[in-house]
Amino acid sequence: MPTLEERVTSLEERMSEQERLRASQDRDLSDIGEKLRVQQELIQAVAQTQSEHTATLAKHTATLDRHTAMHRSHSGALARLEFNMLGLKDGMEQIVGMLDTLIERDGDR
Repeated sequence: MPTLEERVTSLEERMSEQERLRASQDRDLSDIGEKLRVQQELIQAVAQTQSEHTATLAKHTATLDRHTAMHRSHSGALARLEFNMLGLKDGMEQIVGMLDTLIERDGDR
């Protein structure tokens, strides 16, 4: 049977080991807490960036919608101009034909 002194020494050794384990556990918990804090900050930064990108995308979409409407308007205007130019071309050809006819008649006199 161990003596009282041996028992106290054994108990002191176990208590020292327990203190080291608790200190190690505290460090581990502190490390985990720090990692969780960093991850939370990262998630918040990603959320902020995503929000900014969403706002930028909304602006670009609005700009694209305006440009699309403008393109449609210009396409319609261009089609009308082409139609009018064809009308002018036909009218010019008629005028040239009528002038040719007048010149021929004048030449016959």
